[in-house]
Amino acid sequence: MILYVDGDACPVREEVFRVATRLGLPVRVVSNGSRPVRPPGLPNVEMVVVAAGPDAADWLCP
Repeated sequence: MILYVDGDACPVREEVFRVATRLGLPVRVVSNGSRPVRPPGLPNVEMVVVAAGPDAADWLCP
């Protein structure tokens, strides 16, 4: 299981990172780059930047 998080709007990113790290789950933080999102520096968290635009991070298809 991979957790996908809307990096532009998720108010509980830090909690997701903490729980996912404890459970050993990979996390993909998806952002269109319009707001600065600091990578947490955890080995299980990957930043994914999509094209700019409204709700662009909401329509990621892996």
